[in-house]
Amino acid sequence: MRAEHDTLVSFIKQVSPIIYFNKEVRGIDFSWHAAQLRKQISPKTTMESYLHIIKKTINAAQDGHTSQLNTVLLDIAKQYWIPTGFVSFDSASTENRYKYVKYLKESFYSKADLNLIYTSGAYYNLMPFSYRGKDYPASMKLISCNGKNIHDFVATLTELYSPLRWDRVNNRVYDENFYWPAEIYRQDTLKMTFIDQKNIQHQLNINKNDSVTYSAKKVNDYSYFGQTDTVVTHYFDREGIFYAKLPAMRPELGDTIKKRMEAIFAQHKVNSVVIDIRGNGGGSDNTYNIFLKKLVSDTLKKDVIVARNFSPEIQKKYHINRDSIIKSNDKTFRPGVPQFKSQDMYFIKQSFNFVVPDSIRFPFNGYIYILQDKFIYSSASNLSSLAQNTGQLISIGGTPDLLGGLQANVIIKMLPYSKFIFRVEPQIDFTGIKRLEDVFQNHVEYPVSYSIENLYLRTTTKDIFGKTFLLKNDPMFRKVLELEKKLN
Repeated sequence: MRAEHDTLVSFIKQVSPIIYFNKEVRGIDFSWHAAQLRKQISPKTTMESYLHIIKKTINAAQDGHTSQLNTVLLDIAKQYWIPTGFVSFDSASTENRYKYVKYLKESFYSKADLNLIYTSGAYYNLMPFSYRGKDYPASMKLISCNGKNIHDFVATLTELYSPLRWDRVNNRVYDENFYWPAEIYRQDTLKMTFIDQKNIQHQLNINKNDSVTYSAKKVNDYSYFGQTDTVVTHYFDREGIFYAKLPAMRPELGDTIKKRMEAIFAQHKVNSVVIDIRGNGGGSDNTYNIFLKKLVSDTLKKDVIVARNFSPEIQKKYHINRDSIIKSNDKTFRPGVPQFKSQDMYFIKQSFNFVVPDSIRFPFNGYIYILQDKFIYSSASNLSSLAQNTGQLISIGGTPDLLGGLQANVIIKMLPYSKFIFRVEPQIDFTGIKRLEDVFQNHVEYPVSYSIENLYLRTTTKDIFGKTFLLKNDPMFRKVLELEKKLN
């Protein structure tokens, strides 16, 4: 087991550039955590305990694209990756992995659901609830957990929860679901102390297998993919605004938006377009290309600088060596931007045309507003970054507080002894950075945050993407109306 753990750690160190970013910017030392976890392995270690050690080690990498393969990805592997040779193992090797996913889901995590939110540097419970005969009001501020300041407590969870988000204002990790890991429940209980709006203290001692009863009906999730299938579109006559809610980056949804745009442009004058990607966890970049190419007047392009570790594993994977990089036109060891001190890397400089105007465009020269929140990722973040670099696109809302930027295909590996399958992200985006902190890449041009009251309204109101709610109760859409008056 120790030999296999060494293989796991060596692979992550060689492949992941994110662990070096975490060390130098966030103060998270993967090597230290891996060494501490290795000490827990002995001849008496059971397979169950060992699986927990593997999961904690991968968690310590603190990257959303470095993780165990879940059942969805295992299904994709069996259907696509194995037949095409994208991975080096066969279907029979994945069977134990399904059992591992089930076991870790049941043993690693609690069943508690508190619907916490993190805003303005603090945690709050969004919904009123009751637990074991006691009522708890909405909007209580969480101040401690297991007797420790809440922010200090969450900072100890590097091995238990990944990826933790990064509050760039307060320079600390956070996550609304920090209470999920079962290990933090002492004697199966988590002790949480809240203060309500009247400054009255409330103590919640919740069992890891319990759930609370909400006093108000929750009809929307403030999360990734809270709504995934339905495209919502509107035309606002008075303002001349076409609005589209794009819940996921799936090409068929992009095609739906394009067709609805065609119908509106055929009958109305459109002054501006709003693309709402709140809660959009990503997918295919082609999704937004389908309709944006009918709108943009200039090519949406970006000169990117991405980096990979210059390690034996990466050199083998991408068939490179020092000489090939020195002689290359698009690869270099000297990118002209800040670099990590703790890892040798090589850099790739390329120009990408993300969206090229169609030869037959809609009659449109207005602004395209991108509404975003903390729950965007992958290709949704790419669309957000295009707004930062393009005058016609304007981003409004919040940032994900997770590492963004242009990524590569993950590298997937199966460990030889346990047959545990995991993936590692091999690339990090250095485009346009002036400080290493800028590698986060997720920015927003016009920040708009939700108040506690507004989040409660969004959670308990059914039609939050309807015309009335957007006009009267949505601070991001109202920011669009404000900018339309200011910029035009």
